[in-house]
Amino acid sequence: MIRPYLHKDTEAIVSIWRLANQKSHPFLSDAYLETMQKVIQKRFVELSETHLYEQDGISIGFISAIEDDIAGLYVLPQYQRHGVGRTLLTHVLLQRDRVKLDVFARNRAGHRFYQRYGFVEIARRFDDTSGHEIIRMGYPP
Repeated sequence: MIRPYLHKDTEAIVSIWRLANQKSHPFLSDAYLETMQKVIQKRFVELSETHLYEQDGISIGFISAIEDDIAGLYVLPQYQRHGVGRTLLTHVLLQRDRVKLDVFARNRAGHRFYQRYGFVEIARRFDDTSGHEIIRMGYPP
């Protein structure tokens, strides 16, 4: 079941985000992750349109969008590759004509996931905050 974010979900979102990052982005520094976690807790979820994916009453993934940008798509590692991310992405795409997103170049699995969905690379840039290259992708092509 997909449902809109409620303020009480902040702890679950941060937990999902942290665990998914540990698997998908092992190259990110602890300092960077700590800084981003504070941003998520204090501002991000309140500024974005966020939806959670629940299974048996447990939040196992979420997607956040700010206008036509997908700001985050995270699924607990044990539920990845089971259609949760695709379901969340489809949910957002049905509400928008076009979307863009960023994915770390070193996150090859994430990059392939978006390519299989039909996203195409628009640009690349170096992110000074994380110290890593980021790929900008868009859908539809």
